[in-house]
Amino acid sequence: MSVFQGAAGLSRRGFLIGAGGLAAAAALTACGSGDDKKAGGATGPWEFTDDRGQKASRDQRPARVVAYASSAAALWDYGVRPVGVFGPQKTADGGKEIQAGNIDLNAVTSIGNAWDDFSMEKFAALRPDLVVTGLTGTKPTDMWVLTDDLGSKVQQVAPIVALSEYKVTLPKVIERYSQLAVALGGDANSETMKKAKEDFDKASEDLRAAAKEKAGLKVLVLYGDKDGLYIAKPDFFADLAYYRELGLDIVSGGGSEDYWEQLSWEQAGKYPADLILTDSRSYALPRAQMTQFPTWNQLPAVKAGQLGDWSAEPRFNHLLATPVIQKLTALVKGARTDITA
Repeated sequence: MSVFQGAAGLSRRGFLIGAGGLAAAAALTACGSGDDKKAGGATGPWEFTDDRGQKASRDQRPARVVAYASSAAALWDYGVRPVGVFGPQKTADGGKEIQAGNIDLNAVTSIGNAWDDFSMEKFAALRPDLVVTGLTGTKPTDMWVLTDDLGSKVQQVAPIVALSEYKVTLPKVIERYSQLAVALGGDANSETMKKAKEDFDKASEDLRAAAKEKAGLKVLVLYGDKDGLYIAKPDFFADLAYYRELGLDIVSGGGSEDYWEQLSWEQAGKYPADLILTDSRSYALPRAQMTQFPTWNQLPAVKAGQLGDWSAEPRFNHLLATPVIQKLTALVKGARTDITA
């Protein structure tokens, strides 16, 4: 059950946050490779082994793909254009959700726009021959949106490929989406994607240098709602785990649950930090509204104005991920390291 199930307006929208309720288990061993059968051709048998170790097979390369929003966005820039998308795509005011990336939402069919919104009727009408989503835990059913019985129903219509976002670093997730994109006929060697890889590598090294220059900077990453704060555990987030690899000192929430430690607003000061990054997804509590809680206003980083945005929805290709790293690097470069001293 989601830790947000009782929170008004959230329900399963907070799946990734709710995934903190999953029992911790041995980390998933990634399966599959980039040399799946007939990766470059539209005719002949096609196979791809996902990160559950399950093989998706078709008589020929899938052409009608339905994908979770962030998965669709990862594939889109390689030239793989899903016919249908599920998961958050549009905000309440009609804007585009962060995880939708460069998807042309007018060119795809929405199967559902929330965690608990998936229309089997619309899905089946698209005649899909492959479904792509993210794997958020160690169990085969730990997938974005396609949990439990829904996943079984979807599997009866088309095979599912689930790529792990659980306890794996950002470059590894990007590599797997690149492999899948190529297997689906996408181009990982286009000028755009080659430059994106170069830019990603440079941005990563810039962040590494900034983290070294700002040694001692403590960074806290959190999600907030009216009931409290949820402190991220970097090991469970592909982007945060990568930033740690690059040398950034990200505070980790405690407790035994995956992804987050839940705190009341009265406990807001539990983890001292010089820089605080707050979840910028449309349904997270905006920082402007966090000021209604006195304990938030008393935090040293808040008083110093050392605050920034972060989304619990990483972008899983080099083109989408690079600007995020660049913005974080700028924050780190401009931050003071003595806030909690």
